[in-house]
Amino acid sequence: MTECMSDLPSPRERINQVGRKELEHRLRTTLDSGVLSHGWIIAGPEGAGKATLGYRIARAILAPSALIDENTLQTRSDHRDIRLIAQNAHPDLFSAERLWNDKTSKYQSEITVETVRKLTQFLSHTAGFGGARVAIVDTADDLNRNAANALLKALEEPPANTVLLLLSATPGRLLPTIRSRCRRIDLRPVANDEIINLLGEHGLAHGEDAGRIADHAAGRPGYALQLAAENGAEALALVDKLIVAAQGRGDPRAIAASFSARTDASQWSFFTAALSDRFADAARAVGRGRALQGPLSGARPEALLECWEMIGPLVSRGDALNLDRSQIVTALAHDMQRILRSA
Repeated sequence: MTECMSDLPSPRERINQVGRKELEHRLRTTLDSGVLSHGWIIAGPEGAGKATLGYRIARAILAPSALIDENTLQTRSDHRDIRLIAQNAHPDLFSAERLWNDKTSKYQSEITVETVRKLTQFLSHTAGFGGARVAIVDTADDLNRNAANALLKALEEPPANTVLLLLSATPGRLLPTIRSRCRRIDLRPVANDEIINLLGEHGLAHGEDAGRIADHAAGRPGYALQLAAENGAEALALVDKLIVAAQGRGDPRAIAASFSARTDASQWSFFTAALSDRFADAARAVGRGRALQGPLSGARPEALLECWEMIGPLVSRGDALNLDRSQIVTALAHDMQRILRSA
């Protein structure tokens, strides 16, 4: 499920989307042709904009009179149906998501069959406003087996004038029978300059910070917004400093001192994920014959892979033992130093 961070608008509230002009033009042509498929898989990594696009398609289907031009899915924000969608109150739109558990104060780990049964019941009803009905599964990766089988039945015998939009970061893991009954939309990376402009428009990051976030986001505008909203630029800067220090060009204790047991959970998560991603991305780049730039320039492929394999388990063990995060960072620096300096 797409969870909104900080004060950023949720996908159902977000009217604009960057980097998808050509894709939207093709989708608009399909919509206008009147031969829209009943099932669609919107595929892309976390933060690529799957939910934002899903809701843009839903708006275009449910409120065609709100569309403002002939080439995009852009709609007027003051239209009744658009306001209802933003409020999660449109009678002809259903969103299947992981449910919130009040007892654990967490979202459930999966979308259950009960939720999908509600979806199929919704599809079988007459449209409240007399038009189409749209269901968004956010995300199909979260469906348990029973839920996936129940959804398959809806795809096999879809009621007239209904559209199912399945969001997925790992479409290859979906049931083959689900994939075969859906058309697929793949979200490609968005250019860095568009992401930098997006961060500036939201007043979240500028200059070097915006560039660092855009580089790390790797074409994922939603992830870039999330990073910027949660002080991700600072976490990314600390990643670079730690790598430099582990190579003997700085003091890792100074970086470790930036963390403590009271470190914000989201910043800690961004830091550890970014550190792991940095080595994974570097290993892939070297494997493809590209020269590395920055603090990992000249690192051996085997060392990059070993560091990547070390980071996740070490962080998990440290968190499980409730170690102070400065201790975990010190241990990371020690192991990175050992690996990167080994012959």
